[in-house]
Amino acid sequence: MLHITNGDSTRVTLEQSGVPGTIRSWDDILHEGPIPLAIGDDWRRARVRYLASAGYGAEEEMLRDQRANGDPLDGADRHDEVVFWFEHDLHDQLLLLRHLWWLSLPSTPRTRYSIVIGTDYLGLLKPEQFPARFDARREIAADEIATGAAAWTIYCGDDPRALVPLARNAGPLRYLPNAMHRLLEELPSAGNGLSRSERQILDVLAEGPRSPGQAFVACAGREEEIWMGDWSFWTIVKRLAAGPQPLVGADVANPADRFPEGTLTITDAGRQVLAGRADHIALNAPSRWFGGTRLSPERDWRWTGSSVQRASP
Repeated sequence: MLHITNGDSTRVTLEQSGVPGTIRSWDDILHEGPIPLAIGDDWRRARVRYLASAGYGAEEEMLRDQRANGDPLDGADRHDEVVFWFEHDLHDQLLLLRHLWWLSLPSTPRTRYSIVIGTDYLGLLKPEQFPARFDARREIAADEIATGAAAWTIYCGDDPRALVPLARNAGPLRYLPNAMHRLLEELPSAGNGLSRSERQILDVLAEGPRSPGQAFVACAGREEEIWMGDWSFWTIVKRLAAGPQPLVGADVANPADRFPEGTLTITDAGRQVLAGRADHIALNAPSRWFGGTRLSPERDWRWTGSSVQRASP
């Protein structure tokens, strides 16, 4: 039996639980960087190239490690059952979509695939809480695979408008609509070009200077669900502190650290954008990835709160 967890914190506790089987973690932050519709080395190269550019590590070293460790799913054909352990939040729902797409591929080994999923944060559970959840696992249904594969293909595409229906109804994937709505909020807003995460950072700093760690905690408290890690948060802060007219001032010792010592403040430009008197895209022309879509001033997709629209040039 092979278990695929949503991260190392779940893996470590599951290993202590007495649940039988080989336990591997499938790690990636799929709300960041380019997301190709690919597997194998094409996938690794695209993801490692981005992760290195964002400061997560050295590109060649990460690529070498990923090749040496292999994809945890590569061993599925050696097991009579593969169990996925996921949660309801955005981070995990994107992992689930990627795995459901993988299950739809003709090359996927034919074995039993089960899932443990719910609203518990698995990484916060105690070892003795895992066996009951394992016993309650269920087989993944064909309609879940089909829906997930279609959703993943859309996310890897270049038109985020196609994600909007999934934020309303995702059929058998009961937790996906909320996750898709939160994902769409990471597009630039129609009002000022800020994503929700960017706006929350400026909101917090408008209340007063914060250390990076304090800002992270304050922003996390404004979320309905836990889904973003500290490094993803710091990547956004660094983006806001860059450009011709930075929205955040970062007086920190070493910006390459995950949470450096120092102080974050909102700039005058940040206050103007936060108040809707200026537009972040117009001021700073940021470029970033949203799944398979490259967001830029030329590809200026905006979230209105209920729909995705292309901004007028």
